Amino acid sequence: MKRIMFYTALFVSIAFVACDEEKMIRASDLPANSIAFIETHFPDIEITAVVEETEGFGKDYTVYLANGFDIDFTRSGDWDDVDGHLSAVPESILNLLPKNVPDYVIGVFPGCLITEVNREHYGYEIGLSNGMDLKFNSTGGFIGTDD
Repeated sequence: MKRIMFYTALFVSIAFVACDEEKMIRASDLPANSIAFIETHFPDIEITAVVEETEGFGKDYTVYLANGFDIDFTRSGDWDDVDGHLSAVPESILNLLPKNVPDYVIGVFPGCLITEVNREHYGYEIGLSNGMDLKFNSTGGFIGTDD
């Protein structure tokens, strides 16, 4: 009986993985809060592509902007990751973080830009222009660096 349950669970897991799909969609098909986030923090920046990824029963979105940024949104349309690659994340997005996160970066890594902000289950992961990734808890307390 245990063997049947194991193989059934394995089959279901494989079926869900096989159902993963990525497709291009129109920006207007994004959830309203995703569109509002982009309009607020990246006004007048053209959206060059939107990819919808279906995993199991949920959908996630990645939006690519003409200025080189990409933004990941959850299925509910909340931002999850803002990546400027080599460009600084807009101040308006840094204002969404606990104040001591950008203050810590300025104090400990003067001259470094915050180029990525990623929401994690523990809080935030912050990418710097020097290649370091810093971890902060949800209240902005420094946890450590990402190995």
